[in-house]
Amino acid sequence: MKSEMVLIAYKDDLWARSLSTYFHSLGYRVESATSVSEMIRRIRSGKVQVVLLDDEIEGVEACDLVPIFKKINPRIQVIVISSAESIGLVKRLRGAGIFYQAMKPVDLEEVRSAVRCAFEKIERESGREGFFSFLIPKMVPT
Repeated sequence: MKSEMVLIAYKDDLWARSLSTYFHSLGYRVESATSVSEMIRRIRSGKVQVVLLDDEIEGVEACDLVPIFKKINPRIQVIVISSAESIGLVKRLRGAGIFYQAMKPVDLEEVRSAVRCAFEKIERESGREGFFSFLIPKMVPT
C-alpha cells in the first residue's frame, strides 16, 4: 500500500464515501472530513499531503480555506472540486494556491490524474530541498 495520504473534505457524504472507496482501491491512505475544524485537525497532524476539497463546506468557500491549509503546511496540495465556473472564483482559487480545480460532475479519472500529479510534485519538491540543502544558510557556531 502507498504511504500517500489523501484527505477528502466533501459536504456530500455519498460522494465523500465514493471518492474514499475509489482512492482506497487505488492504494492510497484516505481520511475524510465534513467540517472545517476536522479538516484543520487532520492537516495539522502532518500526515495529509493532498486534499480533495469541495467548493464550500459549512458555508466557508474553498478559496478562504486554502490559505489556512497552506499556513499550516506550505507543501500541501489542494485540489478543489467546484461547481462554479466564474472567472472571478477561478482567479481567487488560483491566487489562494490550489494545485488543480476539477469541475462537477466529478470525472474520477481526471481527479485520479490530478492526485497522482500532486504527489509527483511533492516528491520533486522534497528532492530538490535535499539536493540544494547546502545553499540554505545556517547558524555558524562562534
